[in-house]
Amino acid sequence: MSLKTRMLPLLLALLLCLPVAAGAVGPVGVTIDGQPVAFDDTYGYPFLDEAGRTQVPFRVTLESFGCTVSWDNDTRTAIAEKDGVVVEVPIGQAYILENGRQVPIDTTSLIRGDRTYLPIRAVLEAFGAYVTWDNENRQVVATTGSPLVRVHFMEVGQGDATLIDAGEIEVLIDGGTNKAGPRLVEYLTGHVDGILDYVIATHPDHDHIGGLDDVLAAFQVGEIIDSGYPNDTQSWKDYWAAVEAEPDCTLSFDEDRVIPLNETAYLEIIETGDHWTTSNDSSVIAQLVCDQVTTLFTGDMTAAAELESLALFRDVDVLKVAHHGSKSSTSQEFLEIVRPEFAVVSYKLGNTYGHPTSVVLQRLFAFGTTVYGTGTSGNVVLTTNGQAYSFNTDRALTLEDAGS
Repeated sequence: MSLKTRMLPLLLALLLCLPVAAGAVGPVGVTIDGQPVAFDDTYGYPFLDEAGRTQVPFRVTLESFGCTVSWDNDTRTAIAEKDGVVVEVPIGQAYILENGRQVPIDTTSLIRGDRTYLPIRAVLEAFGAYVTWDNENRQVVATTGSPLVRVHFMEVGQGDATLIDAGEIEVLIDGGTNKAGPRLVEYLTGHVDGILDYVIATHPDHDHIGGLDDVLAAFQVGEIIDSGYPNDTQSWKDYWAAVEAEPDCTLSFDEDRVIPLNETAYLEIIETGDHWTTSNDSSVIAQLVCDQVTTLFTGDMTAAAELESLALFRDVDVLKVAHHGSKSSTSQEFLEIVRPEFAVVSYKLGNTYGHPTSVVLQRLFAFGTTVYGTGTSGNVVLTTNGQAYSFNTDRALTLEDAGS
C-alpha cells in the first residue's frame, strides 16, 4: 500500500530527532493522546536544546503520561514508572535505562534553573508511545495504544546486519563481516532482552554471516533460518560450527511461512526456489508487515531472481536495497512492483565496489524513493506503530553519494 497521503506528517516526525530549521519561532507544546500537557512557570516549558532536540519538563510531562516520578539525588537521576516499566534518566548522560537496560540517545537530559528536563522521544518510546512532530503547530504528538516496532539497519561497514525489535521478540537478519562481530554484539546487547528469538542468515557470503559466530556465542538463540546454500570459506565454516554448537536452538531453512511478532506485526518468509546456482540468488527473502506498514528485506538477490519472482512481491513502504546497491540488483521491473517510499542501503563509505551504484540510485529516485545509507548516516532506525513511520535521520542520499 502507499503512504503518500500521510507523507507530510511522516516527514515532520523527523524533526523530533533532528535540528529544527533556523528561524523557527514560537513555544513548543506537547500533546498525549490528544490532550495538551499544561506547562506553567512552576514546572517550566519545553525548549529545543543546542542539538535541536526537544527537551521537556520531566515531572509534569511524565505525570501527564500516567507515570509515577521520583528523583535520586545521589546519582542525579530522574525516574519514571508505569505498568511495570521503569525508566531512569541520568542527568548529562547520552543514554537512558529501561528496566536496567542501557538505551543510547543522541542528546542528554539536563537541569535548567532548578528544573529537570529530558529528551521526550526516547523516554516516551520506552513506555511504548509513538512520538511525532506537528511542525505547523510546533507540537510534540505522543499516541499510545499500538505496540511499536523498530528496525535497526546497523552500520557494520561493507556488510549487512538488521535487527527487528518488536518488543518481546527480536529478529536479527545477517551479521556483517568477521570484523563487525564484536561491534554487532555490543549493539545487540542494548536491545535484546533475554533470548534472541530468530537469526536469519540470508546467504553464506562473508559480509552477511561473518559476525554471526560472535552473536551465537554471546546470545541464546531460539531459531536459525538459513538459506540452505553452503560455502567453503572459513567465515562460513566458523558460522556453521557455531550453528551446530548452539544449544536448544532450532535450525530451519527458508520456506513460505509467517512468524508472528506481536498483535499487529508479523514476518513473512518468501520462498523464491532452491534451484539457484549462486549464493546471492539463494538469499532468504523476508517481509515485515506491521499493520499498514511493510518493509521488504532482499539479501543480495539479483535481477535474475527478482524477475522470476515478481508475482511474489507487492507494494511496500520501505525497501532494504539488495546487494548494497549493486547494479546487478534492484531492477526497473522489480521497482515497478514494490514502489518503495523509502529505501535503505547498507554499505561502507568509500568501499572499493562502487556501492551504491549511480544506476540503482537513479532507478530509485525515478520512483520518488527517498534513500538513506549506513555509510553516511550510521545506524539507520525505522520506528513504526503500524499506522505511520519515521526514521532517525533525514540525510538522504543523492547521486553524489554513488560509489566510483
